[in-house]
Amino acid sequence: MGRFLADNFPPNSPAEDWVAAWSEINSRPGTDAPNHGMALWSGPQVVGAYPAIYSTRVINGRTERFCNLAVWCVAPGFRSGSIRMLNALLAQDGYHFTDLSPTPAVQQLNLRLGFRYLDPRSQLTVNLPWPTPPRRVQVSSDPDEIARVLTGEPLRYYQDHVRCRWARHAVIVTDDTACYVQWRFERRKNLRWFAAIQYASDPGLFRAGLRQLSRHLAFRHRALFTVVDDHVAGGAITPSVAISGPPRRMFKSATLGPDDIDYLYSEITAAP
Repeated sequence: MGRFLADNFPPNSPAEDWVAAWSEINSRPGTDAPNHGMALWSGPQVVGAYPAIYSTRVINGRTERFCNLAVWCVAPGFRSGSIRMLNALLAQDGYHFTDLSPTPAVQQLNLRLGFRYLDPRSQLTVNLPWPTPPRRVQVSSDPDEIARVLTGEPLRYYQDHVRCRWARHAVIVTDDTACYVQWRFERRKNLRWFAAIQYASDPGLFRAGLRQLSRHLAFRHRALFTVVDDHVAGGAITPSVAISGPPRRMFKSATLGPDDIDYLYSEITAAP
């Protein structure tokens, strides 16, 4: 599948990058991934790929299994077989499904299959050298510091994603609380100056410490802007401007609601 995606899916990432994206996240300790997704074959040749990322999470005190539907790519001339890969993934019992970067056409298909949308609102803020009170809120990207201050599930999330080469990590820390933040650089209008926030373990602390995080991203990582979905931040951030036409995120579950879904263990944290 890695070679097929390298040859057919933008932005023309090397095959080894695609292989690493799935193996690094699906092969982490404790993972019970049944596969790396589905492939469509024509004789000995792969003509379609639908990679998947699996995770087991504790939601509201219950152990839940997730399957993230990642990039869906089929060679011209074989598109009639596309749905077979999707049906095979959705036929797996006991999983909640996420599709976090569906195209408009896939969104319409997903709606017919019972998927629902997450909150589509997204905000952008300029990373400025905000004056901050000393020692009230601290931000760090140091791996040793992150591992020291995190506990419980946020620590496990960090450890599970630390080998994902496109994911970046930080913590916002107060005297007795730490918020794990996962982000990655995102290109907009061919400019690689945007820090896209993918996860915040404590949305309230994330919003309270946004100025310190913004300052950190500007000075330490040369990110001029921060982009975050309201779904990740737990509400609107200030100061900010709304982004028009943000990506639509979707999920399918018989028992979980939108507040139970996040972007971890997905193609937007693991893929090129």
